[in-house]
Parts: sequence; C-alpha cells; structure tokens
Amino acid sequence: MILWSERSCVREDIVRSVQQIYDEIGVNFSRTRQKTYGNGKSSNWPVTDIYLIRLKSGEKVLDLGCGNGKLITGLPEGVGYVGTDFSTVLLGEARRLHPKYDFREGNVITPEHWQGLGMFQAIFAVAVLHHIPETKQQIWVLREAKKHLLPGGFLYLTVWNLWQAKFAQAHLDSLELKKTNKQWVEIPFQAKWKRFCVAFDVASLTEVVTQAGWKIEELFYADREGKRADVLTGENLVCVAK
Repeated sequence: MILWSERSCVREDIVRSVQQIYDEIGVNFSRTRQKTYGNGKSSNWPVTDIYLIRLKSGEKVLDLGCGNGKLITGLPEGVGYVGTDFSTVLLGEARRLHPKYDFREGNVITPEHWQGLGMFQAIFAVAVLHHIPETKQQIWVLREAKKHLLPGGFLYLTVWNLWQAKFAQAHLDSLELKKTNKQWVEIPFQAKWKRFCVAFDVASLTEVVTQAGWKIEELFYADREGKRADVLTGENLVCVAK
C-alpha cells in the first residue's frame, strides 16, 4: 500500500520525468511538429484550426503547453498570443521559430505559472492534460485556466486517444504503473524515451472538465484531418467548453 505522502512524491517524480524527457527530445520533437496541413502554412491539425480561426483581430489566445509554438502557424492576423511551457528546450525552439511572440516558462500545475498572465478570449491546451498524473491536479489546472478567460470566450482542449489498437502494447508494458492507476500508461517516443500519460476516455475527460466548472459544448474523437471519428480510430479526444 502506498501512503498519500509517498504517492505525492511519486506524482512529483512523474511530472519531473515528463519535463526532463521533453527537454531531452525537444529539438527532435520540434522537427516532428513542423509538417503543414491544409493551406500549407499551418502546422496544426485541421481540427485545431477550425476553432483557432474563430478569433478576431485584437483578441488574445493563451497557449498552454505551447511546445515549439506551432499554434501560431494557424493564428489569424492581429490576434494576440501568449505561450507557456515547462520545457526550456522547446521554448528555445519556439523563440527561434517565432521571435515576435510572447513565450513564458512555467509549469501549469504551479501557482507561479498563472501569475500575471492576463485575460484571454480563448485558451488552448493541446496535448497537455494527459501528462498531469493526478485528477485533482487536472481539475485545479482547468479551474485556474477559467480564471483567465474573458466573458464569451472558450477553452479548446485535446488529449491523445490512447485507447487505439496501436497503443495496446504500451498498455501491456505499463502494467506495473497501472497498479497505481489503470489509466496510466507510458508512450514511447522513438526507441529511447517513454512519456508518462493518462489514457482519457469520454467519461473521464467529462468528469474532470465539469468538476473544474466548465460547461462542455463539444466533445468528440477526431482524426488528423479533423473528421469525427470513434474511440478505435480517433487520434485525439477534443473538448470545447465555456
């Protein structure tokens, strides 16, 4: 049996390990995130740009877990942008690729991250929540995000759909981890690294988002091109909330 204090240490170690991995793979990972879609200018999956283009000139977007800043490639003209990430390497890539934009170092699970961010018409959290191990932490992060949303704004959140058949071996290789939480799984990046993730489904993501005080407007599985899919074929689970 793991005592709560021990469990807390385990979770802190998990968060640190995710951060360390992204620092190690940052430059290479950034290269894998520069493929363009649609009009040949945006590196975002088309489903993300569908919601990004809602923003009008003069409005601002907060990009949580911004990575190399690829969200900017689909940003409408005149829209303000702030991106945050805990990986100094990925932030270095972001500043190199997009030198005119505002990037800040910080971990979303810490109070310091949220200080002085300001208010936004939209908050994007693409592939972030599934790296946060504790349900209470996930809810806290989404509550903090809501404090920075302007009236009438929206949250766009995606998590990897880790219940696809291609991840079956990863689940089998994570059986020891699943003794603590059956949703936990380590996902390989190339041959050397394994990234901690939480395997969300519709029910578990709904619970976290609504417990954080958000009203879900859309929740669906989507493929890379933005087409609606199911749990077996969807690459991402997409949530839009207010």
